Parts: sequence; structure tokens; C-alpha cells
Amino acid sequence: MFRSIRVKLTLWYIGAVAIVFAAFAFATYSLFVRVLQDEARTNVTEMANNFVKTVTQEQKEGKRSARPEGAIIQTLDDFHFRDYHFAVFAPDNHLIGKTMDQDLPPDLPASIGENHFSSTDLDNVPFNVLERTFRLDGKPYKLLVFFSLDDQISIENRIQRIFIIVAPILLLFAGLGGYFLAREGLKPVAIMGERAKSIGAANLHERLPVANPNDEIGNLAVVFNQLLDRLDQEFERQRRFMADASHELRTPLAIVQGESEVALQKDTRSREEYQDSLRIVNDEGKRLTKIVEDLFTLARADSGDANTNFKELYLNEILEDCVTSIRTLARKHGITLQFSGEEVKFRGDELLLRRLFINLLDNAVKYNYDGGLVDVNIKGTTVEVQNTGPEIPAGQSELVFERFYRIDKTHARLQETLTSGAGLGLSISKWIARIHHAEITHSRSVDGKNIFSVVFKR
Repeated sequence: MFRSIRVKLTLWYIGAVAIVFAAFAFATYSLFVRVLQDEARTNVTEMANNFVKTVTQEQKEGKRSARPEGAIIQTLDDFHFRDYHFAVFAPDNHLIGKTMDQDLPPDLPASIGENHFSSTDLDNVPFNVLERTFRLDGKPYKLLVFFSLDDQISIENRIQRIFIIVAPILLLFAGLGGYFLAREGLKPVAIMGERAKSIGAANLHERLPVANPNDEIGNLAVVFNQLLDRLDQEFERQRRFMADASHELRTPLAIVQGESEVALQKDTRSREEYQDSLRIVNDEGKRLTKIVEDLFTLARADSGDANTNFKELYLNEILEDCVTSIRTLARKHGITLQFSGEEVKFRGDELLLRRLFINLLDNAVKYNYDGGLVDVNIKGTTVEVQNTGPEIPAGQSELVFERFYRIDKTHARLQETLTSGAGLGLSISKWIARIHHAEITHSRSVDGKNIFSVVFKR
């Protein structure tokens, strides 16, 4: 039960309310007691002042021969209250009179201090005591005013009992309200969880409901939906990749199987016939090898395992070697290769860069007219491969970098090529450019040439 977020939030809410209520109760109780004490001391002080005024007035109105003790006793007879009691001591600290039944400790007058308050218990009854000194006939007398704390203590106890009774009831209602709020607040999460359970590979297009995209839970649902979008795109890409890879592998495998069956149908065949069949099988085996190598390269790209070996090199030297490698293939189709460039020092992976340039050059030769032109130049950190081939249709300039995408699939398969011919070359080139922090783009020049540009960042 305590693993539930709903229960944990409720307990946290109850704990927070308990702390706030305890702080409020303590502050309220302390303030209330302080007010009672201040009010009681104010009343005691007023009583003391009234007693002194009265005894002084009594002394003035009496006969001159009247003793001060007489005025004091007369005043004591007039000052009888339920909660206030008075006691007067002579200068030698002997008791002149009092208005209470309790016995007073002999050391009490000397233990308080002028205009000071003190607490004492008389016959198990708590009192607050104020000492006040006044003079009659030039003699100092000491007045003690006692205030009974029974009513104040009773009120304090009553307040304590109220807080003790109210606290559990308040926490009970706080718990119920907290549980309700937690349940309603987490309801969208529960709905999202139920929907997430039903989403699998078969229905990855479904999304989590978003009640309010502006709150935290709605934002979480939006983030999850964006994650599902990426997963859906990746699944679709993988499905398309597997379908295209299967299709590309099926053709050479079918040719190999067909040629081998034809070669085995007759008991006797001429040497030339066997050589032709083996040549076809060998060519398709090479093509299969290139396709598998390209697939392995793309698998490395998807997994992030670049396994690069960066070192200082010269781009112009690598590009010139690649032009030399492709020259034989271009010559077979009467295509002219031109190369120009300046010395460019760069840090990169030599093998990957060679593959990048071979793919671009092979693509420029393969998709070109017989007798056409391939112009390769390097200036600064920009490599351009231009060819006089047919124009790429509008909207397909970016698609040519997609895996297995070919504008003319039949032409690409029949053409002799240094790559697999499966439509993976430009995808691999784009990946190699990316890990070298370069950008590869296609454009069409005003004089009708296809231009593939690779811009490296130093």
C-alpha cells in the first residue's frame, strides 16, 4: 500500500498539515497565555494602585492621632474580591492584615522585590503576587497583591483539550481531502498508464491522451508522445530497411541460384558455358559482398559505433587517389574526368573519407550520359563533384540520401559500379560527412550539371 504514490502524497499532505497545525496551535496557545498573563498583571497593578490610593485617602480623612495601621486595616476590610487578595506588612516585616484565609510564609515579603511579580502556592492554590511599597506618616509599608491563577489555569487546560480534540478530526479531514486531491491529480497519470500498456509494435501509431498540455502531467504526456513519434519513425525506418534489404539481396541470390541450376541441368556442358555461369555467379557474389558491407556500415552508423581513426592528412591527395580509382570505370563509358584542387590539410579518418569520395564519384559516373563529364574540384574545405547527368526531379534532392532510394532502379542495377548499386552509397556518404562535422548537399547548376558539395568545418 505504501508503494502507491497516491498514498505517499496523502501521508505527506497529512504530515504537512500536522506540522502547520502544530505550529499554529503552539503560536495561538502561547499568544493566548501571554495575553491572559499580561491582562492579569495589568489588573493586579491597577488593584495595587487603587489600594494605595484608598489607604492614603483613608489616612488623610481620619483623625490626626489615628495610627496608619488603622487606615490599613480599614482599607483591607473594604477590599474583598473573589480573585484578588491583599496583605500589608509593617516596616519590620510583621503582618498588619490580610484578606485571605491562607497562611503566608514568613520569608515571602523579602523574596519578591519592589514592583516585581512572583508566583507562589498557598495551600496548593497557585497565586501571582505583586509587591508594592507605599508610605504612611513617613514609614514604608509593603503591600502584596495576590491574584488566583485557578481560572487562568482552567482556561489554559480547556484550550489544550480543544486542540487535542480538534487535531485528530482536522487530520482526518485533511487525509480524506488529500487522498481525494491526490487521486484526482494522478488520474491523468493512471489513464496514461492504461493507454501505454495497450501500445505495442502493432499499434505504435497510437498516442497518450493529453488533458492539459500546459501543466506538468500534460507536458509529460507530450514528451512521451514525442518519444513514441521517434520510436514509430524508427520502427518504420527499420521495417523499410529490412524490406528493402531483403529485396536487394533477393535479386542477386535468385540470379546465383538460377545460374547454378542451369549449369547443373545438363550432364555435359562446354567449358565456355561453365565459365559464363561462374562469371555471373562471381559477379553477383561480389555484388552481394558489397551490399553486406554497406549494410554493416549502416548498422555501425545506427549503433553509433563509428570506430574512427582520426589523423592529420591532405584532402586533395585522398580525392586525387579516388579520381584515379574511378577513371577506368569512367573511360568505359567515354566519360571525361577532370580534377583540380589546392592542398588542404585536414584531420579525419582516411578510410572513411576515401569511401565518401568513391561513393560520390561512382554515383557521378553511374548517373551520367555516355560521353559526359565529371568535374571534381577542391577549394578550401569544400569538395564539389559535378556531372552532366540527368536532372534529379524536383523534391527528390534530399531523398537521394535516403537508404535504398534510387531514381532509376533498373539503370542503377545494370550499370557497372564500384559500390553495391543498392542505393546505399549516398546514405553512407552522408553518415561519413556527419561524423566529420561536414554537410553534404545536392544542387543543380545553371549550365545543367548536378553538383554534390561536401563542406568540411576546420
